[in-house]
Amino acid sequence: MRRRFITAAAIVVTVAGALAQSPARERLAQGQALWNQRLSKSAIAALEAAARNRPTPAEAAEIHEVLGRIYTFKGWQQEAVFPGWHDEPGLRAKSLAELKAAVAADPTRTSAQEALRVAEGFAAADAVDPAPPRPEVRALDARLQSFQAPTGSDPKSGSNPASVAEIVAAVDARAQAQADPAPYFTGAQILIDRGEYDRAIALAERGAAASDTFIDENLSAYQLSGKWQGSYARGRGTAADLVGWALFLRKDYPAARAKLDESARLSQDQDFVNQFHLGELARAQNDAVRAREHYLNALSMAGGPAPLRQRAMQALSGLHAGGPNAATAFDAWLDAELMRRRDERRTAALRSLVDRPLPNLTLTTVDGKPFDTSSLQGKVLLLNFFASW
Repeated sequence: MRRRFITAAAIVVTVAGALAQSPARERLAQGQALWNQRLSKSAIAALEAAARNRPTPAEAAEIHEVLGRIYTFKGWQQEAVFPGWHDEPGLRAKSLAELKAAVAADPTRTSAQEALRVAEGFAAADAVDPAPPRPEVRALDARLQSFQAPTGSDPKSGSNPASVAEIVAAVDARAQAQADPAPYFTGAQILIDRGEYDRAIALAERGAAASDTFIDENLSAYQLSGKWQGSYARGRGTAADLVGWALFLRKDYPAARAKLDESARLSQDQDFVNQFHLGELARAQNDAVRAREHYLNALSMAGGPAPLRQRAMQALSGLHAGGPNAATAFDAWLDAELMRRRDERRTAALRSLVDRPLPNLTLTTVDGKPFDTSSLQGKVLLLNFFASW
């Protein structure tokens, strides 16, 4: 009886030990999950911690392979995958080294062998296309967008008129698959269209936080400080505009003004939708001068949804003084105003560059040596900006 009990206990302990994950395996799983969400800084940190936690040869091979795949993406495939992102050529050698280490740790690991072949092909290629969206993310985006009615149409007319709970669940599923802020902003707009203003505001605010985190996690992809600063402003500005628009539709005009103005400041008055929203707010408050200014700012920009451009033109027409041949006079006035604003914007952009000192740039010569731009002080210099891709 005692022998049978000890044997049974030994079996239970053995099974439990087999089921328990090693510290290396736990960190590996964490790193892989973080990378799936494209949270690269935390993913790399988790994988490096896994490599220090005495992994088995099989675990070591998998750790090296995942790191190699991350560096392959960042070195060759992340150009413009998200706004402001660029390839990081300095990580290409690390990609090859990690993948070779994976094959060395487990020569039978076919996935690592294939990943190494792909990376070596990239290294030999003249150009590499950016990575396409992952199928699972694309499918979740399509589901979320199916809830969205066309701009200017009945909010209930989306191809999939789901409940609010289903919309929020779709946002959460997409955010779990990839941690960028896009699903929160899309979901907030859908909920605004359905009159769910409080829920829309909550989603937009979550989107602002997600945007900051996503940029923090991928800071090296932006290469230049101006790029990541612009991305921070863009995410926060989008969220502020969505919150402001929801408050406007709720007729809380003072709060709407504060948030829409915040968005305008963050976008430097260069966002079409925000300028349209400010025009609508000013018109609702019977401020014709300010409304006209915002509508003209919006229409002077390229792009913007066609239905909103049409609404801005109709609103402007209503604000414009009538008279004989009113339609023809309005068209001529509008063309002249838009041309003037575009010329002013172009002149201001050029003026911002003239007679400015060359900033301190971190440069590398073609043979890999650092170059100090201070040696150029007082010299006439032609800068030719180009990219290797």
